Amino acid sequence: MIGSTLKTQRLLLRPLQPDDAPLLLDYVQENRNWLAPWEPAHPESYFSLEGQRNILYQCQEDRRNDTGVLFGILERTSRTAKLHGRISLSGIVRSIWQNGFVGYSVSCARAGQGFMTEALQRVVLYGFGELGLHRLQASIIPRNKASVRVAQKCRFRNEGRALRYLKINDIWEDHDIFAITADEVRQGYL
Repeated sequence: MIGSTLKTQRLLLRPLQPDDAPLLLDYVQENRNWLAPWEPAHPESYFSLEGQRNILYQCQEDRRNDTGVLFGILERTSRTAKLHGRISLSGIVRSIWQNGFVGYSVSCARAGQGFMTEALQRVVLYGFGELGLHRLQASIIPRNKASVRVAQKCRFRNEGRALRYLKINDIWEDHDIFAITADEVRQGYL
C-alpha cells in the first residue's frame, strides 16, 4: 500500500486514514468559503463527519490499489493535530504512462506562507522516487494565481489549456495543464 509519511523542514505530510475524518472535517468546514471558488459544488453531506469518513475510505482503497494517496499537511512543531492543507497524488496509471495527478489546497490561515510550495516539492520527489512515476501533472483554473505560482515555483511547465475541463462550483471551467517529468527532476530539482 502506498502512502509513506513525508517530512520537510516545517511540515509533516501524513496519509489520511478514516480515523482522521474529524480532522479533515474541521479543515473543510473552516475553509469552506475560502476553497469554494476552486472546488466542485459539494452536497451538504460532504460537510459531515460521515461524508469525510467516506472520502477517506475511498482514499484508503486508492492506496491499496496503488492509484493514489491523500496527504494531510501538518506543522512538524505544532503540539496540536490541525490540518493546514491537503495534497494528493491521484489517478495513478502505471504501464506505459507512469503518470499521476497532483491536487492541493491550503488553509486560509496558512496561505502565502510557502507551505504548499514546500509540500508540493516533497510530493514531487516522493512521486518520482518512491513511487517510480515518470510524470506528474496538475490542472489549475487560470485565474487561481496562487496555485499557478506554486506549480511554477516547483518547476511544473504549462502545457496548454484544456477548455471546459472540470465542473467547478457548477461551472465548466477551463484549466491550464502543468506537468513535470522524472528526467527534469534528475537534472537537478531543488
